[in-house]
Formats: sequence, structure tokens, C-alpha cells
Amino acid sequence: MIAPMPGPFTAELIARETIASNIAELSFALRAPGRLEFQAGQFVSLSVGTETPSDDRIPRRSYSIASQSDAGEVLRFIIRVIPEGKASEFLMSLPLGTVVNMTGPHGFFVLDPAHAGDILFGATGTGISAVMPMLGELGRRREGGRESRRCIVMWGAREEADLFARAEIEALAARAAADLRIFLTAPSPSWPGGRGRITAALLESLPGLVAPTFYLVGNGAMITEVKRELVARGVNRKAQIRTEAFFD
Repeated sequence: MIAPMPGPFTAELIARETIASNIAELSFALRAPGRLEFQAGQFVSLSVGTETPSDDRIPRRSYSIASQSDAGEVLRFIIRVIPEGKASEFLMSLPLGTVVNMTGPHGFFVLDPAHAGDILFGATGTGISAVMPMLGELGRRREGGRESRRCIVMWGAREEADLFARAEIEALAARAAADLRIFLTAPSPSWPGGRGRITAALLESLPGLVAPTFYLVGNGAMITEVKRELVARGVNRKAQIRTEAFFD
């Protein structure tokens, strides 16, 4: 059964694993309905608490779906675990087998039906989790002859310990024929990849791009700065820039 429109559904926590420094992956199996139809890049809203006598409003948090969009029976979330954060404490202490309430899918941070020019993803931290299913979708389009444009993925983090699911992300990028570039702001001396924030590298790439569409996801300050600088350089904000801010 497929949920045709955003609405309430239930899912059971079936797996939880710490996959990097203060980063956890959680998997929820759909229970009612048994499958969720969503577009790559969308998110769901999750109840992360219980009612109290003084407040009958259950707090909610939104998490991008890291699952591939053709695998809606299980939803994966990759979250930053914040010390003393209420949502983090709730999710990390939730017993396996617990059924929770969700709503969705929500959001408009999704791939355009077609791209007239190049595609550039700029993601920081766990924002790459929203890009993972988008790369999967681009890969399927490319294999079906429906996408041929150049694609670049820039992923920014602080240090190597903050990186996660690298083999999976590299495989998804390869399938989408995407050039994956990882940047660290506090790298070790032996780090072979990019150094510094992705902002400068992204802006420096602009002259070599053809009619690009930008997908920016992660840190809100990064998105605000990059969007402002792109517009100042002649990029059309509405036609060429898609954004999704993460609030860890």
C-alpha cells in the first residue's frame, strides 16, 4: 500500500548505528501503510517525545530521507547527535521495535524534472543525506538516457572523523557520473582532499559551468552566503538555486 499524499503514518525502529563522530543512522520500517512514496530530497516529520500533563503538544523534528526513493519500505535517517539535545536523546534511547508516528513526505527540495545545464550539489555535514537519494535518482536517469549533464558534488565537513558512508556516497556519485569533492576545514596533514569551506570552491567553479542548477543543503549560514554570492554573479535565484537548510 502506498501513501499517495503527505499525511500521518507509523514506522518501527529496526536499526540504529553510530557511523561517525556524533553521527547516527536510524532505520524505520513502514508499518501503516507498508510503503511510502516520496521524491529524492524530501523529508518527514517525526514525533520525538510524549505528552506531558503541562503540555499536550508532542514535539516534532524533521529529517531528510536518506533512503533511495525506489525503496520506500524502510526509511533511513542520518542525524547529528547533539549532547543534551532532546530529539537526540529521544532517538538514541528509543528501544528497537518501538513504533512512532510520522507525517510526510514534505518539502520541495527535489530534483528538477530535467536540467538544461550542469548540476552542482553543495552540502555540509549531514546535509549530504538528502543528496544521497538524489544521486541515486540521477544515476537511474542517466542509465535510462534521461540525464546527460555534468554533475559535481561538493561535501564539506570539519575533519575526517565527521565523514560517514563514504563508500556508499562514492558509489552513488559514480553511478550518477558525478565528480565528488570532499572539503575539510580542520584536516589532518595527510588529508588528500580539499581544504577549507566549500563556499570558495563552489564560487570558483562557476565560470566553468554551463547553465547550472545549484542544490544547496546543510548549514543555513553557508546557504545564505552562497546564494547571495551566486546571485551577485548573475545566477537566477528562482530558476537556478534550490535550498534546504539543516538545523542541527
